Amino acid sequence: MVLLEKFSSAVNRCMLCVGGVFLVGTMLVAAANMFLRPLGLPITGSFELMGFGSAVITAFALGHSQERRAHIAVNILFRHFSQRLRSVLQGAGDLICCMLFALAAYRLTYLAFSLWSTSEVSETLRIPFYPFVICVALGFWGLSLTLLLGSMKAFSEIRQGH
Repeated sequence: MVLLEKFSSAVNRCMLCVGGVFLVGTMLVAAANMFLRPLGLPITGSFELMGFGSAVITAFALGHSQERRAHIAVNILFRHFSQRLRSVLQGAGDLICCMLFALAAYRLTYLAFSLWSTSEVSETLRIPFYPFVICVALGFWGLSLTLLLGSMKAFSEIRQGH
């Protein structure tokens, strides 16, 4: 399990770095468009580029955010539960979320290949959609793996009696 956790962490870090590159690129496009628009030189398709970039940025940060538990959690009730019950609920919740995001990732992968086969492109810049859909699917696969590892960890804590 340690090897799988290291693999997941490496994949999440790699996707986070790629997402960071997309973030910088998206910011540069937005800033350039803001400066050039008053001069009558707007960047054609800037909203498409920012939309595609935002999708990749968000999707590629999912696994890392889950790994670090850098999300909002409401634990008003959980504080009053025993450690064992908290582990059961955490493991079950992570497993259900894993299945949900794995299903979404599967469907997005299917959609990407469908878009590829039909050569669907964006309206303004004529950029193919499928690479960005694949990126979102990869982000969801990374999140699914992280959630699966979280549920396995919670259930192993239950077995060990913590």
